[in-house]
Amino acid sequence: MDGDKIVRVRPQGRFVADNAISLIAAVLDGLGVAYLPEPLVADHIRSGSLVEVMPHYPIPPAGIFVVRPPSPHPTRKVKVLTEMLIECFGNHSAG
Repeated sequence: MDGDKIVRVRPQGRFVADNAISLIAAVLDGLGVAYLPEPLVADHIRSGSLVEVMPHYPIPPAGIFVVRPPSPHPTRKVKVLTEMLIECFGNHSAG
């Protein structure tokens, strides 16, 4: 984001991953840049092993969704996981 304008960046590279732990290892090894959740990299930023490169261009917020079988009564495991996610990330419904 640049004010109200969305700026799209489409980097090209040889290494691609959809796992934050793999991406952290890659950037720590100097393979490039990555957008990573702040809680996962806070210690690396504090130590200086990683640096923030675009602090004035925040990423638009994204959602987290729980996909479960359709039922008015989810299993206890699904209910506990859903409650934990809401507790950790908040309940910011779209709309």
